[in-house]
Amino acid sequence: MPQETREKILQAAIALMSLKGYSATTTKEISQLAGVSEMTLFRKYKTKQEILDNLIEKYTSSFQAKKIFVENDLVYDLEVDLANVSRTYQTFMNENKKVVLLAYKESGTHDEISERLTANPRLMKKFLMDYLLEMKRRDKIIPDINIELTVLSFMTMNLGFFSSQFISVKKVAVVSVEAFIEHSVKIFARGLKK
Repeated sequence: MPQETREKILQAAIALMSLKGYSATTTKEISQLAGVSEMTLFRKYKTKQEILDNLIEKYTSSFQAKKIFVENDLVYDLEVDLANVSRTYQTFMNENKKVVLLAYKESGTHDEISERLTANPRLMKKFLMDYLLEMKRRDKIIPDINIELTVLSFMTMNLGFFSSQFISVKKVAVVSVEAFIEHSVKIFARGLKK
């Protein structure tokens, strides 16, 4: 039961913060939405900052635990591996829309929030750079590419699709996630293969 109460508080907090922002959300509102007293909220979390810290920790640790970011799960087939990375990314971002919205909302106001939330893109960038370096070492991709720019292009492609789905509510891109992944990864891989 105590963990369930903590989770209710976190869910209420992210629901409110993603709409109103961190500063505009009060602990009283969080406790009301969570269905607990403010005293209970403060027994579980000492401050609103601690609630935010727990939300960010949960967000970053769940991304790190995703299976594709474990090297043993790679097959070293460019299309297969990049499609799996794209699927993992799109699924994760869709499951965490409210945290992403909070990061957008707080950008420029509470830069420490955005800074801490960049742990996931940094992890993905490192993973993909290591992966492409290994593919280059295995002589499976063209040798004369800038690995970092290639990774940033791939990440931007995925973020762009997520954003077009999330922000425009599918008014820009009316294709399925799977169709996007299949098509974009095939084109991307074609440009990299030897």
